[in-house]
Amino acid sequence: MSADPQDVGVRVRSLLAAAGLPAGEREIAGLVAAYAAQRPSVDALFEVPDTADARPVLLREVVVPRD
Repeated sequence: MSADPQDVGVRVRSLLAAAGLPAGEREIAGLVAAYAAQRPSVDALFEVPDTADARPVLLREVVVPRD
């Protein structure tokens, strides 16, 4: 992660505060390290490759079976 470690610390503390979770300094230090290591992988999950040539699938008829 290219963000400043201090910014990551602020982010982690803000998330903990928003969730109402108490944490000691050692816990926060561990969470900061984990957040900085895992955040790029989580962000990569939302990166969608170029889909310029993709077309939607359209169904003309949908049959719903009756029970």
